[in-house]
Amino acid sequence: MTLLDEVTRIADAGGGTYGVAARNLSTGETLELRADETFNTASVIKVPVMVELYRRAHEGAISLDERLELADEYRVGGSGLLQEFGNGLCPTLRDLCVAMIVISDNVATNMLVTRLGLDSINECMRGLGLNRTRLNRLIRFQPVPPDQPSELGLTTPTEMLRLYEGLAKGTVVSSEASAEMVRILARQHYRNMIPRFLPEEYDAVTGESEPQIANKTGAINGVRGDVALITFKDGRQWIISAFSKDLQDLSWSVDNTGQVTIARIARAIYDAWV
Repeated sequence: MTLLDEVTRIADAGGGTYGVAARNLSTGETLELRADETFNTASVIKVPVMVELYRRAHEGAISLDERLELADEYRVGGSGLLQEFGNGLCPTLRDLCVAMIVISDNVATNMLVTRLGLDSINECMRGLGLNRTRLNRLIRFQPVPPDQPSELGLTTPTEMLRLYEGLAKGTVVSSEASAEMVRILARQHYRNMIPRFLPEEYDAVTGESEPQIANKTGAINGVRGDVALITFKDGRQWIISAFSKDLQDLSWSVDNTGQVTIARIARAIYDAWV
């Protein structure tokens, strides 16, 4: 059985539709399953927001040390911690970016998207050749008007793989900015998908792990996604970009079938490439 056969078997048993793009950057080996199909990003779209922030900072248009004031206009439920804080808090743009990625903070995301602008974020993706990756709106949980896209964002597994490959190679914004963005992604707290079944040794003293897994997840009803850059101490690097839709399991358990299926796909890739 080939790796694609095994991944297809796992996906077919997952109770939904799955798309996967994975690449071993050391060997060039690539795996694709519905890799060019469009999927709802959920919170994975926060990675393009981070990229546009660092692009603007690199060009000198804004400073990562600029502060924004927390106010009611940004408030939204879901993941994150800023919703628990009172108005008047003034985190820096860098602080907001870390919160947006590491704990997927929705309020931080809305603050950054408002500061950067939807059009600028989407133009940044087009500038990178990611023409099907798009942020549609701020994060809101009330019903979306029928004349607006229901999805927070859209992408394909291949396009997110290409974005992460640029981060790995240091070609997104600059080598320094790419490295800093990878460091932020590596501090990710949501690790129930791609990292879930991967052997990982964590050093509590240094805060480093082997391998380093720099990932960003996304989850809404019927949708799960995760994209990860996996870096080994010997220099090997892999990217796994996995998305799902039409999930039958609508629970918010850590054992949601969509999350576990993506984790099993990642483990199958790990076993084949190790």
